[in-house]
Order: sequence, then structure tokens, then C-alpha cells
Amino acid sequence: MHIVQGLVIADRSIGYILDGSKTWEMRSGSTQVRGAIALIHEGKGVVSGVATLANVGWALTPSEMLETRHLHKIPTEMIRSGEVAKWNTPWILTDVRRLATPVLCDHSSGAITWVNLADDVSRAIAAQL
Repeated sequence: MHIVQGLVIADRSIGYILDGSKTWEMRSGSTQVRGAIALIHEGKGVVSGVATLANVGWALTPSEMLETRHLHKIPTEMIRSGEVAKWNTPWILTDVRRLATPVLCDHSSGAITWVNLADDVSRAIAAQL
């Protein structure tokens, strides 16, 4: 498997994704990307796992976000306060796999969503799959 793009995931979310308890990564809009992606741990600069970005849902209302909390793990208080109102579009992840050894991923500090992976990073990920 040759993975060329990585999704930067917040520290508070990546653990839930990697343990399988969170299957929706909430974002502020849609993406055309589908398929195998790397999961990059924000602030640590490492690829911690891989997943398939299977689909993107519609922008959810606060009520819908509360009803689907088990899929995205955003705390009720954050939804009710409006703190996360902007992050209302589910990116649906499947086939999540944690890497046995995180792979160092050098990316620009401005990268907040997608990172194009260097060839050596892609090879190091593939070697673990």
C-alpha cells in the first residue's frame, strides 16, 4: 500500500481514532480525497496510523451532532456551547490501523489538514503494513 497523503489529527482525537472508538473526524468542510491516508499526530510530527477515508457526510446541526456523539467523541458541553459549531462535517474513516512504530513526518507548521508525504515516509509506512 502506497500512501501519499496524511491528515493532521488533533491530539484529543487521534487516540480515539486509533483505538476504534471514533470513526468520524469532524472538519469544517468537505474534501474530494478518498482512499488510504496516513494519520498524523498534530504537534508531534509523526504518522501514528493509517485509515481509509471512505466518505464525507453533510454538515450536521447541533442536534445531529449530539445524536451522533458516539461516532465523533466531541464532548456535549463543547457542542452545546457552540465552541465546535464550525467543525460539523464528518469525514468517515474505516480500516484504521495503528502503526507499531510511529513514523517521523516532517511537515510545515502551517499544515492544518493535509500533508503530502515524502517518499521515505511512504516507504516506512508501507514497511509496517
